[in-house]
Amino acid sequence: MPIERLFNESDVQRLIDMNTAPPFGKRNAALIMGALYWGLTPSEASLLRLEDVMDQSGEFFRIWTLPASTAYNGEARELHTEDHVLPFFERYMNWRLGEELCLSNQAWYRGSDPKSAFFLNDRGEPYKLSPRKKGSTDYQPRAMSAKLKSFIEKAGIEGATVATYRDSWIKAMYDAGCHHKDLMRVSGIKQKETIDRKTRPAVQDLEKVFRAVFSRVRVTE
Repeated sequence: MPIERLFNESDVQRLIDMNTAPPFGKRNAALIMGALYWGLTPSEASLLRLEDVMDQSGEFFRIWTLPASTAYNGEARELHTEDHVLPFFERYMNWRLGEELCLSNQAWYRGSDPKSAFFLNDRGEPYKLSPRKKGSTDYQPRAMSAKLKSFIEKAGIEGATVATYRDSWIKAMYDAGCHHKDLMRVSGIKQKETIDRKTRPAVQDLEKVFRAVFSRVRVTE
């Protein structure tokens, strides 16, 4: 049977650790957490703006709304930024400012352009969406997907794909006690069957399953 790979906390730590080298390490860590903690699709991560996650005073919103214009299904949804993940985004923002990227002549938003893309590529520019084919009006996030894939390759995590980021977030939210209805609301997924499919135990190869079943039972003397 095929193996469905999801990231556990050790995998996430490895993703962070193996992609922290300068000059883009702080950006990389923030982008990894954007995909894994905010549950953003590559398209959403490409389109996310600074003003979506930060208020005018320069503080990150603790509860914020992903705009309908950015959300993959066209419906706004509520996301959170809790204390334990805030340092990833603070360090990235400090790096952005240090590199003088997307600055404005205003004092608000820490002197940054609120309309600028939150996640910037290696050239300090937005991750652009690409036409699915020449002349098409249907766009896909090739650049962002390639960057997220490169993190997996650098970490040497076998069996993971770009979709693993979001699937791992959904499973982690479910395991932490998130109700189906709340999970559908924060993920934008409309079908309970889809949530069920993503939150079931990961499918393992047959040999590993047999090794795990009742493996803690011991012979009594």
